[in-house]
Amino acid sequence: MKKYFRYQPLQILLIVLLALGMLTCENSILNPEKNKLTKSVLYDLMKEWYLWYDTIPNVNPDEYTSLQSLLDAITLQPTDRWSEVMSTEEYYALYDRAEYIGHGFGLVDDPEGNLWVGFVYDGAIAGADGVERGWQVMNINGVAISPETELDTLLGKDEVGIENTFQFKDKQGGSKSMTLAKEIIDINSVLYSDIIDVDGVKTGYLVYQHFLFESTDELDEVFAEFQENDVKEVIVDLRYNPGGQVNVAQYLASLIAGAKAIKGTFVRLTYNDKKTDRNLSKPYQDLENTLTTTPERVFFITTGKTASSSEALINGLTPYLDVFLVGDDTYGKPVGSITFSFIDSTVIPVTFDLTNRWDEGDFYDGIAADSYVEEDIKIDFGDPEEKLLKEVLYYMKNEEWSGSGTKKSDHKYWLRMRGISSQIGAI
Repeated sequence: MKKYFRYQPLQILLIVLLALGMLTCENSILNPEKNKLTKSVLYDLMKEWYLWYDTIPNVNPDEYTSLQSLLDAITLQPTDRWSEVMSTEEYYALYDRAEYIGHGFGLVDDPEGNLWVGFVYDGAIAGADGVERGWQVMNINGVAISPETELDTLLGKDEVGIENTFQFKDKQGGSKSMTLAKEIIDINSVLYSDIIDVDGVKTGYLVYQHFLFESTDELDEVFAEFQENDVKEVIVDLRYNPGGQVNVAQYLASLIAGAKAIKGTFVRLTYNDKKTDRNLSKPYQDLENTLTTTPERVFFITTGKTASSSEALINGLTPYLDVFLVGDDTYGKPVGSITFSFIDSTVIPVTFDLTNRWDEGDFYDGIAADSYVEEDIKIDFGDPEEKLLKEVLYYMKNEEWSGSGTKKSDHKYWLRMRGISSQIGAI
């Protein structure tokens, strides 16, 4: 696995936050300097900016016990699964510094309700202690894992030093008990990259987990290597990517699409009828590490955890390249948000639609996969026998799918958390 150096971003621009609570955000409208977010201010803000403002019921904001309970009461249900209030401190830690407080690994559930380690961030104590992709989480603090497990409550506050005891089963079936303390985690968005020879064709493979501004440096390093090795095909593995900044999705799309798309529309943002002056289109960019040889097609590995900016990337490339999805249908979030930051809290309401050059969007049920394949989580990224990658390689060699998979999208991921964990896709 390749390692990547970290750099501070110069600015926060358009953001698509995610998790199974993924959100899309633009510049903060209010600076977090003097004002606190009150329930009445939140209510008035929603009536002005919310994409579906005309569905907001008339309520007395003071009757609600918290900002989030008010927000939940006035958002459009069941459509809006994303509008959220979170700590401003956590918000700026993530989007200014690409860090959070936690244990440093991603959790993945399967159709049977089991919980697994999907990845471990570089530098996390958990990884140094031996935690690996493919370990099963049997219980946390003595509580057996089930679809009803409330992880937010179980894991405690996001404070440095808070300890949780995990009972794992490793890949060989052995039992491992570990007490891990929460720490400041630096997020590396590129989990793995490699160049694979597929019948003589050099193919760039990238496992990308979060669209953060700091990750543009990681992407440049990967695509500089792709350029140096004259890569002709690209596989982008978004199986655990909950979203992030739309500007970074624009950046990655520009690295892939090359001369075919330069200055063409990547994504359109359409606000409610009170804010039409904010509608805009974001074009493809001419970047230093944009692939010189533009691929004719691009393959994406996706699951029900592939959301928000990940979906904007896929949808935005579709008018320019042949796009193929392997794994499962994506999550389904074709809308975005502006963040409103106050001294204590940041509110992230849905404020605009996301569509591509052809005005295609509205994928609330997700973007459909071309080949349905269930992940084998015990196999490492980049292994040609890993089922999702294996299916992509099969198609590249045979120009047809193996036909071995069946649709799994009736499985709704039950790992639902609010706050920072939902936006990161990790604990």
